[in-house]
Amino acid sequence: MTTLLKRARQNRRNGTLAGLVLRRLVASIPLIILVIVATFLLIRLAPGDPATLLAGDSPAPEMVAKIRTEYGLDKPLATQLGLYVKNSMTLNFGTSIYYQAPVIDVIFERVPATMLLTGTAMLMASLLGIVLGVSAARHKGRREDMMIGAASMLGYSLPAFWIGQLLILLFAVSWQLLPAGGMNSATNGLTGLAYLSDLAVHLILPAITLMTFELGLITRFTRTAMIEALDKEYVLVARAKGASMDHVVWTHAFPNAVVTTITIMGLEFGVLLAGAVVTETVFSWPGLGRLFYDAITQRDFPLLNGCFIFASVMVIAVNLLTDVATAALDPRVRR
Repeated sequence: MTTLLKRARQNRRNGTLAGLVLRRLVASIPLIILVIVATFLLIRLAPGDPATLLAGDSPAPEMVAKIRTEYGLDKPLATQLGLYVKNSMTLNFGTSIYYQAPVIDVIFERVPATMLLTGTAMLMASLLGIVLGVSAARHKGRREDMMIGAASMLGYSLPAFWIGQLLILLFAVSWQLLPAGGMNSATNGLTGLAYLSDLAVHLILPAITLMTFELGLITRFTRTAMIEALDKEYVLVARAKGASMDHVVWTHAFPNAVVTTITIMGLEFGVLLAGAVVTETVFSWPGLGRLFYDAITQRDFPLLNGCFIFASVMVIAVNLLTDVATAALDPRVRR
């Protein structure tokens, strides 16, 4: 740890990208430990005895005692905390009560579905949000700008569960164009392009639901950043030299404005995961968000703890990648 700190300080003085990555990694370790400790304390501060809750309704005293011993609840609180942090740092979250399998295995089974949904939603929101934000900035104060601004405000004002239910009512129930939920059709044996096509059809509605909020936010931040970039002197100089407006926008202004957009995308990843809980529940999408919901309703505390810690680590990792991407585009943030 001491060696890592020395390297981080040296690289910070040099202003290298590797130094930034090393500093962020060093800073992430205590942050992850803090998340684990907070999770442990929240569970202990919750009303009721954890052993009794794990045992279910009207448990026998022998069952409660067995659970208390199995999960280390009969040890001093400091010892429990130390074991909890040690096991969590090695991804040992225990055994799921409902699934009767290691928690980390249950989580890894659901992560690909969530990554597919959140990745698709963020990609769609980013591409469309950048195009709309740039267009609004180019037509500042005109009709296009006002229409895009009103649509983006509406997008991040509507709750995800309402949008999801409305889309199901229209496209699945009334018009019967798209499936109402699930990740695949009940038809068995789909492979190759047929499987991918079926998966894409099921992905449309939940991805649109999840991207709506992010689309409005990215559009507005991109517009603001582009307006600021278009007022810079280098843009005026490029225009004075005869460069076209499209060339100025995408070659000179956008590379500087996109740093803000990338930062917002990274910061909003945690919000995207929170929205995935609602979206995956509405559309019965078998991802990490639905697993959160199931762990709560089934009172599966080991699984709930594992999901919370794993999601927190994912957010920290995405923020690290965001810092790296931002530093690669703007060397000034490396120090």
